[in-house]
Amino acid sequence: MSTMRGYIFEDINKPAWRDDIPIPVPERDEIVIKPVIVAPCTSDVHILETGALPTLKGKPMGHEAAGLVHAIGPDVKLFKPGDKVAIPATAVDWCVPAVQNGYDKYIQLSPYSSPDPRLGGCFAEYMLVQQGDLNCAVIPDGVTWEQAVACTDMATTAFEGVEWLDLRFGQTVVVYGIGAVGQMALAAAALKGAARIIGIGSRPITFEVGAKMGGTDFIDYRNGDVVAQVLELNGGPVDAVITCGGGDISAMTDALRMVPNGGRVANVAFYAADSQWSVPTGADSWWWGLADKTVRGLTTRGGRGFLERLLLLAKYGRFHPEYIVTHTYHGMDHIPEALDKMGGHDRTAIKPVVFFD
Repeated sequence: MSTMRGYIFEDINKPAWRDDIPIPVPERDEIVIKPVIVAPCTSDVHILETGALPTLKGKPMGHEAAGLVHAIGPDVKLFKPGDKVAIPATAVDWCVPAVQNGYDKYIQLSPYSSPDPRLGGCFAEYMLVQQGDLNCAVIPDGVTWEQAVACTDMATTAFEGVEWLDLRFGQTVVVYGIGAVGQMALAAAALKGAARIIGIGSRPITFEVGAKMGGTDFIDYRNGDVVAQVLELNGGPVDAVITCGGGDISAMTDALRMVPNGGRVANVAFYAADSQWSVPTGADSWWWGLADKTVRGLTTRGGRGFLERLLLLAKYGRFHPEYIVTHTYHGMDHIPEALDKMGGHDRTAIKPVVFFD
């Protein structure tokens, strides 16, 4: 068999199944993975709706997966066929000098940014990972498939944002948007020593799971102005905010109003290509330009090192990434259903996963 099946991005709002995709053959340092479990992401939904990344056109979608090493190139040293691996959502081109200056997350080897026709996403029977020794992560014994796939993007994204907040023990943090990434941010804030962790959302399932992940208080944005609710609940500003959702860029306006002078706001939410990037905030929220408030937009860290550390946190029970999995499907034919579940505003869903069995 020289071809495989995959669920591709054919055009805007037009996904399609293809059965004639060439199975990649690994060269040099490349690894071919056979996915065991995949998870759709809201980013997949946004890309499908907007066509924001034209380099994906004609390729399989999907960037959250864990599976088995199927084949390796001659220069691969650290993996062999049959090894269990998690695939970081961001594969890095470690040969680019800019990576040494800390820009690894932006120098990618992925179907979303590379024109290489062999680089497809994980919604296929096989997928290629370049520079495999550095872009595949070992799944430790005792870590489940659900835990592994939940860490590949949701955890690496949220933990990156929370780590930048540089929290001190006993501080108060708001997690704005407690979907899949926000749930991980609740857990990360707890691990970093926050005392009070306030989650903003509306779905009962996110409040229920959020309490298990480390959240201490929850605010329903449908009950009124979220800034007023946070300030009343906390008796004043909070130390830091991480925005993981909120629907549009206005969440950052709210976040700025929640933190005091000197406060930090981390954004890990993805905004579609047609988003309005003006932040309509009054000068008072910046203390008329003198507030020392810092805002930073972050994305998931690339490569295997960070992901393997998060997998160890799961192995030793420091956090439970599997708690975000609310729907489980068996068989790759269910990918469209799981993708629709992720983007269809199902109030019982946080994260669906699909096993390829």
